Amino acid sequence: LLLRHGADYLPTNWKLHSALSSYNEHKRVAFYWLPEVLHARNRRTRLSLVKSCTNVGAENSNQLATELKPDGSLQLLDSYSEKFAFMDAAATAAGWLSFFVTAVGLGSLITQASAIEEQLDPFLSSRSREFLGSWFALQPSSPWYKIKKPRPTGPVIFARLTDGFCGFNAIDVTRIPAERSGKASWTAALAIIHKPGARSFYSVRSKESNTFPAAHNDQWDFDSIDTSMIDTEREKAPCLAQQEWASLATQPLTRHGSTTCIVISRTALITMLILVNGRQMFRYSDASGHRASYASYCGHFYVNWPLDGAATVYFAPHDSHNRSTDVYPPSFPVRVDKCIQMVAGIVTSPTSSFQCAFAGRKQPGMWILEYQRKGFPGAHGSRHLWNLMGGKVYEVDFLLARRLKDDDGPPDDSVVLQLPSKAVQQDWVLRVPKAEEEILLQALDCLPWSSMSWSVHRGLRDILVTYAKRTMDQYRKSLAAELKSAVSDHSLTLVKIGWNPIFVCSSMGDIAANSVMAGEGNSGDSVRVVTAAALLLWGSQPRSGLDETRFWRERKHAGGGNEGRLEADAVIALTKVFVLEWSIDFDYQMYHDLPPELLFR
Repeated sequence: LLLRHGADYLPTNWKLHSALSSYNEHKRVAFYWLPEVLHARNRRTRLSLVKSCTNVGAENSNQLATELKPDGSLQLLDSYSEKFAFMDAAATAAGWLSFFVTAVGLGSLITQASAIEEQLDPFLSSRSREFLGSWFALQPSSPWYKIKKPRPTGPVIFARLTDGFCGFNAIDVTRIPAERSGKASWTAALAIIHKPGARSFYSVRSKESNTFPAAHNDQWDFDSIDTSMIDTEREKAPCLAQQEWASLATQPLTRHGSTTCIVISRTALITMLILVNGRQMFRYSDASGHRASYASYCGHFYVNWPLDGAATVYFAPHDSHNRSTDVYPPSFPVRVDKCIQMVAGIVTSPTSSFQCAFAGRKQPGMWILEYQRKGFPGAHGSRHLWNLMGGKVYEVDFLLARRLKDDDGPPDDSVVLQLPSKAVQQDWVLRVPKAEEEILLQALDCLPWSSMSWSVHRGLRDILVTYAKRTMDQYRKSLAAELKSAVSDHSLTLVKIGWNPIFVCSSMGDIAANSVMAGEGNSGDSVRVVTAAALLLWGSQPRSGLDETRFWRERKHAGGGNEGRLEADAVIALTKVFVLEWSIDFDYQMYHDLPPELLFR
């Protein structure tokens, strides 16, 4: 019955031992297999189970005594269950021991393989904190069971007119790296260019109260400052937030020679140069390749492009400055779009559609300035750079310099400008008619404000500085006196925004006045001093008004400039021309010397 029908046909009033004894007396079925036999689905399965059970047998039928429950299941005696529980525990222990030995063996193999892989890793020297600086904490992690480590990564640096620098148009620049940088020079470059709003200042204390010195009318006595603590406090001042560019997209580092690099575009490199007031110091090109060096306010850039090799860039920050001896605010603001406009020779108005580009430097001879509406697409030179940076050339007007022929008579009312030419120690003569003079006046009023000198288009600088020179010379003494007085009257404000109090009280006013009287120069420090003093006279007026004044167009300069005090609008207008006088010519065609992509070491 069990074999043929299973548990469904087993009579409930039968005793189990009677049913089994009638099957075979000398081949006893092991009762602990009976539940599987009773509940098997078909006859073939039940037969197979019973055959395997009968070979087990048992010596003592009393130990195998069972009873059949009303639902057909089997209940074993406790003593027999304990024996099989012990057997299960032993099997489990043996299984875990085998697993543990296997895991230890595999772990040892993985450790040895990882050590071998580490010695063969071409990026081994590029994974350390010494090489990556603060970017060491941003590297991708690798699971312990993976033998090969992922390649180290670096940031994706991008910059264009429409995108700004890594997505920010207004940024802060520090003269020295403001966070820990590694041997990779791109870590140092990102440590001098920061997101807007990061500042660190001096901590100034009074001798008597160990608190910030009291002031009267924004002035305070120099003798009340505890000068012994200034340098120490500046050295201990908190750095800018580390890893502030951690949100940038990343790219795997590229192996080049004995080091690793990130890939940047030439537009990103040019943008970085003009943001830190870069200028060309050395350039050499021949059959072996191209080499160039660019000095800047924050360090040196070196470009090397050997024949049949990759172009590389290396940045070295200044080693002549440190935080404890630098008397200037740690950072200053820079606008990406304005820097690109000035290097392309374009002046724009924030309140109108005025956009005008300037012609470049010419050969010796007689030339005349002509205004061409939307004429920039036909220009040569900076038009290509403007396109490369993402500008729209068809929206820009153009001041064309046209050579005068012998039979061409210049207008009688034109202004004559003597400008430096491409030839050494020779000038070219530019005649400016009355209509074009109005364009120059508007361009002078619309010069953008900057706390740092520009890396500027030399044609724009030559024309505007030469045209404004006569008026500037009339107002230099008045402007110098106004700036020196402003530093003295608002010394506390200067200290609060980061200037060294000893420098403010002893030297800053004289430096501002002497820089204005000098007429020209190339010191970024002097420009920062003068512009900081001019902002004091601007007061709490909106900063948006700095980019467009009315001084030049309203002919406020017509009656001289040595009597009376200057209005704030005049101070700002004259200071913007001062910044242009102290700006540095930049080769806006340097993109010809660079491939589309470079390796930043």
